[in-house]
Amino acid sequence: MPTRTGAPVAVFVATLLATACSSSTTVVGFGDSGTPDVASGGDANPNGQDSGGTDSALPDTGTPQDSGTDTNPPLDAGKDAVAVYDFGCAGPPCPTTTVCCTHIAATTTFTCDPPASCPPEDKFLCDGPDECGGATPYCCGVETTDGTGNYPQCGAKSLGTSCSDAANCPTHIGKSCADTTTVVICHVNTDCKDATNNQCCTFMSNGGSLTFCIDSTTALLGGGVCHP
Repeated sequence: MPTRTGAPVAVFVATLLATACSSSTTVVGFGDSGTPDVASGGDANPNGQDSGGTDSALPDTGTPQDSGTDTNPPLDAGKDAVAVYDFGCAGPPCPTTTVCCTHIAATTTFTCDPPASCPPEDKFLCDGPDECGGATPYCCGVETTDGTGNYPQCGAKSLGTSCSDAANCPTHIGKSCADTTTVVICHVNTDCKDATNNQCCTFMSNGGSLTFCIDSTTALLGGGVCHP
């Protein structure tokens, strides 16, 4: 994500990779339900209450053959349920105790970092309006450049998504290496409230995708696939 390639619309798509932040959900781990397993080695009549002290199959010592210790104890111990975002951070989703963070370099990476260690402009906090609401109902994607390069091949400075209001997230595709790209991230057309940029369209680039609100002409020229 250090450089821009292709048409202006593809620029932001290319940098946005296969990352899309969203709401949290709960993923249950691989432990069992916490109920002890059925012992396998206990005498069917563990109290020695047989006739003559001898079972028909195994000798009864009058003592349970199961030591009372579960040979396959539960793996969870209350730690199975882990809250995670329902997006992939260029891979598995991040736990909600962290945040998907952009690290721009010669090869840009995305990692699950402690929130305090990730700059606000590099955090992925939403992938649509379902994570937002109230005074900030829109999921706003913002890419800033560092002023270097020759457009459309520009150096990137930051990239992230966050909840915003309409006034602070006007749709704008950058047109120079000193310009900022801002888009409203969406799922369906009804997420796009702007009179002009009222189409929710998906753009693909280098295996990554980004779905945002744009006008139909730009979508057509940029090769976007618009949704109902």
